[in-house]
Amino acid sequence: MNIKHIKLSWVLCLALLGTPYVGLKAQQSGCVTPMMILVPEQTDPLGPTAQAELEAKLRQAVTRYGIEGGAKFANFCIVANIIEGQKEVIAGKRPLVTLTFDLEIFVGNNYTGEKFAATSIRLNGSGNNENKAYTAALRSINANNNALQSFLRDAKKKVDEYYATQIPVIISQAKAFALRHEYEEALCLLASVPTCAGAYGDVEDTMVEVFQQFVDYDCAMKVSKARAIWNAGQNREAAELAGAYLAAIDPSAACWGDALVLANQIHDRIGDDWEFYKEMQRAEVDLEKARIEAMRAIGVAYGQNQKANTISEHWIVR
Repeated sequence: MNIKHIKLSWVLCLALLGTPYVGLKAQQSGCVTPMMILVPEQTDPLGPTAQAELEAKLRQAVTRYGIEGGAKFANFCIVANIIEGQKEVIAGKRPLVTLTFDLEIFVGNNYTGEKFAATSIRLNGSGNNENKAYTAALRSINANNNALQSFLRDAKKKVDEYYATQIPVIISQAKAFALRHEYEEALCLLASVPTCAGAYGDVEDTMVEVFQQFVDYDCAMKVSKARAIWNAGQNREAAELAGAYLAAIDPSAACWGDALVLANQIHDRIGDDWEFYKEMQRAEVDLEKARIEAMRAIGVAYGQNQKANTISEHWIVR
């Protein structure tokens, strides 16, 4: 596989993680460990302002330890649970709600459920309603808090040790996903491995392998659908529908030749004004850019739609 294909595999996987594509060298020079930030539904649900405040504070705290807390999907996640504490309500024209509670924070493996490190921080806050009291308390989190600093150092060390020893397991798991045609999840799993981890070359080789499997499988499915549509109609409407599938095929796919054979059959009947034929001529001008954008869209869609279904229920544990 050539370097263009390798770059495309990076684009797809980094899109799954919500990470901008900046190229391999830049990734290595600023190597970070991607993690999700997860705030499970609480006994007393947090309002959107309070939850956003908590997530922002966690992202701020982890950045200095080489952790990127904005990943949409990753091997590891930082989980924050509010442990119900004391609440005092002073009624009146200007009511006041005062809260005292513990914030439990831990880092866990999103696939195995293993906890790698944990800490607890006592917080206090007040406001004229419960949501504002929670927001005030969470806003008071200090990134320099000794317990939080110690927790993050310990967590980063254990996660680094995990990647130093478990890459063969990660690769095996990714290949198992690929065998079930779950290519996007396989690529996402592999892309969660920091580029500075030991044996990362094996991870990159597997990414390229899985990406090509994804491209080949996707091509076979699209050619089959396009052929069925064309055979059923063999008119302009069928041509446009079939062309939509053909236009979404990566030219590096093993069955690209089959796609072109079908395209030529349709072109012979419909003529030069067939939209897919015109699109192919335009794509030749900037084919690589079009492919990158298409792969990015697939990755982002996967990360957004699959996150909730993949996170295990065991994280919501007191």
